Amino acid sequence: MLFLLATPEYNNVQSNTTKVKVHLRSGVAEILEQHQDLMGKVENNIIEIETNSENKIEKILYILQDAVFVVSNQGLDTTIENQGTGVYVYAKRVKEINSSISVDAVSKEFEQKTNELEAERAKVTDGGDKVLTSKIILLEDEIEFLKKVVLVVKELKS
Repeated sequence: MLFLLATPEYNNVQSNTTKVKVHLRSGVAEILEQHQDLMGKVENNIIEIETNSENKIEKILYILQDAVFVVSNQGLDTTIENQGTGVYVYAKRVKEINSSISVDAVSKEFEQKTNELEAERAKVTDGGDKVLTSKIILLEDEIEFLKKVVLVVKELKS
């Protein structure tokens, strides 16, 4: 099964995926080979995939922001040898959660972005008026995402 995860800054393709677990509004969907065509929004912004390489099953967890997914049995390339189930996930941001990710590193990134936001707000504050610039909006959005990443990583490490 093919798995494609794409964001503006990140792209990952796995061709040896055996299962994709995604949370939907109606519950958890486990997508296996020959799954029915499906499309939806990832509800809790977490997606888990299982891959099989060298007869070893590996689980990979991703935290996503504003993600949608499509399951298709047609595939992007319709030649006979490329037929099969494909799971395509498109998100605004992604963070891969693995054993090497550090809570401290993510917390430090969160603090850095928070400080950057405060500095940007201080620049535009004029006489007590708060003006929202596109940079402030983007920083707030990124901070919310990093807050979610910190919480998930802390939960997984405990």
